[in-house]
Amino acid sequence: MWQPAVRAGEVARRSGRAVRVSARAVVALLVAGAANTACYTYAPVSVGAMSETREDVRLRVTEDAAARLSKELGTFSIEIDGQLNGQGRDSISLGVPIDRTYRGTTIGTTTQVLFLARSEIVDVRRRQFSRSRTVLFTTGTVVGFGLLAAGIKQLVDPNGAPETQTTPPPPPSPYRGFIRFKLPLP
Repeated sequence: MWQPAVRAGEVARRSGRAVRVSARAVVALLVAGAANTACYTYAPVSVGAMSETREDVRLRVTEDAAARLSKELGTFSIEIDGQLNGQGRDSISLGVPIDRTYRGTTIGTTTQVLFLARSEIVDVRRRQFSRSRTVLFTTGTVVGFGLLAAGIKQLVDPNGAPETQTTPPPPPSPYRGFIRFKLPLP
């Protein structure tokens, strides 16, 4: 909580310190968020090479399959992201997260399982962590917020009142000494 200082120089220093602390907190939160979500790439693999279940994949399907799945997904898309649930000899099952929103707020997420024939799959890509993209994104974020903090610091008046000058007290209230009360109106 900000408290007024006695001297104007202290106000500038305190407000500048508050800006630096909040900028550091924002940078720390963004770096933590970037490290948590990170950056991923999708590397092509064959359907037969997908041996693990619960693996994040991106499938490109035929237009006929996209039209069939549009009833279940609610949208027409030839690229579908999800988790590989299982494989049969001629089909695979894919778990797709479905978010439920009400007036712009997500109220729940569920997983819908889609079944696809291998003939409906055009391309399979496995989700992989990309260290280089993550480092570039984090570096760009830190540099961007460093420049933002430097710009905010320049907004503080460097030619403010000297530290020896005191801030005058606020003027007295014109209602001092009066008795005040509220009357409810019907």
